[in-house]
Parts: sequence; structure tokens; C-alpha cells
Amino acid sequence: MSSGIMNNDTMFSVKIRPWHELGSVLDSAPSIEDALKLSGLNWTVLKGNLYDDRGTLHDMQYTYRYIANEADSTVLDQYTLGYVPKSYQVLQNEQALNWFNPFIESGQATLETAGSLFNGEIIFITAKIGSDLLEIDTDDAIEKFVLLSNSHNGRTAVRVGFTPVRVVCNNTLKMAHTDQASKLLRVKHTVSMQASLIDIQSTIDLVNQQFIATAEQFKRLASKDVNQSDLNKYIKIVFNREKLESALNVDNTEVTEIDKQTLEYKISEIFSKEDKHNYWTAYNSIQGYLQHEKGLNRSTPETRYNSMWFGESDRLNVKALKTALTLV
Repeated sequence: MSSGIMNNDTMFSVKIRPWHELGSVLDSAPSIEDALKLSGLNWTVLKGNLYDDRGTLHDMQYTYRYIANEADSTVLDQYTLGYVPKSYQVLQNEQALNWFNPFIESGQATLETAGSLFNGEIIFITAKIGSDLLEIDTDDAIEKFVLLSNSHNGRTAVRVGFTPVRVVCNNTLKMAHTDQASKLLRVKHTVSMQASLIDIQSTIDLVNQQFIATAEQFKRLASKDVNQSDLNKYIKIVFNREKLESALNVDNTEVTEIDKQTLEYKISEIFSKEDKHNYWTAYNSIQGYLQHEKGLNRSTPETRYNSMWFGESDRLNVKALKTALTLV
């Protein structure tokens, strides 16, 4: 798996360096204009024609990041990002950032992070919604964030998702959306893309409703105690054999019984450090493992960061929440 953040990628985070230990830290939330520069997203995506060996125009095009010197228009960067159909509509980085502008101008949100992955193939922006905390349990609460991710390589749609952060230990948690919500929050790169994004932009009330609904789910998890036997059962269900091999076998080497025991041991170790032992802390123990421990000796912080938002760890995260709710 590629490391995710590469030579042409940068990012920022406000006040606290993220758990993936990457990017510059800002003292305060930036404006849209400043965020575009501080995140390194101040470049343009263009499309170019493709030709076969005979010089015939291909029915596909390629996308590339384009940076030119403002003074003399000298091309500074022209890196290929992906291959797309001719109908593909580009969402520029500035447009993606501007999507948050109504929330910021109204005081409903502040920018929290922004940056790119894989030399600009994927970009991401998160904004903190309001300042109120949603209490899950005594001395345990979550904050509300919105994540917008976009790919310039033609592989994925624009995605807008809700991301709670557990304040007590700063774990990032991906919410498991219903099928209906997931459809609302995925926007294809078509001529209707801008209108669809505007529609989503007008649903800030839905954002808060989703957070409240998920907080209620988390409260349900916190209401049922878990012993070591329960925890072991939970871990085995989340990491069934196929998923377990995928989670541990980063280099396609053989997964041993020691590896499996280590996974259970590391999650149990995280769990044992919690003050309370319930399904909420069991769920967060798996989050801690996915963020900080999975593939620790075989991957980089960048790899784990990309996987937590867009890859295998994201899928395991969703499964962990659904499994915990089922067990409760």
C-alpha cells in the first residue's frame, strides 16, 4: 500500500497535531483563502486528450494538477492524476473549500484540517460544527465535524461525511450512515455535481440530527457492561478470518497464531486502561487499535491515516459499530 502523503502533498490541522502525526499545526482556524494556501491545495486540475499509437483521439481523457508561475506563466507542475471519461466534471480544490463558506460565514463551523493524498489524487477538508459537546457518558463526550473528500483520479465520487471525535482521548470515529444517508452524501462528477453539493449544503439540520442519532447509539453502547469474555467474542466477530488477514497481512506474509493473539492482546490492553468497561469503551478500543497499532511495524502513519478514512480500517470501523450495536 502506498504511503498516502507523498512529496507533493501537504496539510494543516488547527491547534492539535492529528493522531497520524502529519502536517503543520495552526494556532487558529484559517479563512477559506488562507486555508487554500496553507493546505497546499492552491493548484488547478485540468483535463487533457489521449491518443492511441495511430494518433486517433481516445474516448477517455486524463486529469492533471497544473501549477504555473503567476509572473510569467511558466509551468511549474503538470502531474498526471488519473484517467476519466469525457463527461467527467472536475471539482476544483477552491470549489471544495468554498462549499464550507456558508457554514463559516454564519458562524456554524470553523475549518479544522485540509490537505491532499497521493500527490493530489485525493483531497480532504474537515470543519468543526459548533462548539457544543454531545455527552455520551460521565466525563466522556464527542465533538461534531464534517468531512468532504474528493478524488481527481476518476475512481471515487465527492463524499461528504460526519466525523465525531471523542474528546476524552481524541479518537477519530467514522459514523455508520444508513443506506439513505449514504446516497445523499455521495456526489458523482457529472454536470449536476454543483447543484447536488448545494442541496447537501442546505442540510445542516440533517447533520445535527445525524450526530444526535449517533450519540444516542453511543449512549446505548455505554449502558451495557463488558467482561473479558464479551470483549474476546466482540473482537473475533469484527475481525473474522478474512478481515483479520487483511488487517494484519500488509505485506502478504503468512498470518501466524502469534499475530492473532497479539491483535486480541493489544485491543484488550487498550480496553483495560479505560475507567469503565462497556461496549462504548470496547468500540473505542478497536478504534485505538485501528488508528495507532494496526500494521505499526509494516506501515507508516500516512498509510494508517489513509486507511482510517478511505480504506480497510474505515470498513472495519463501520463493522465494529454495527457489531457492538447488535450485541447490545
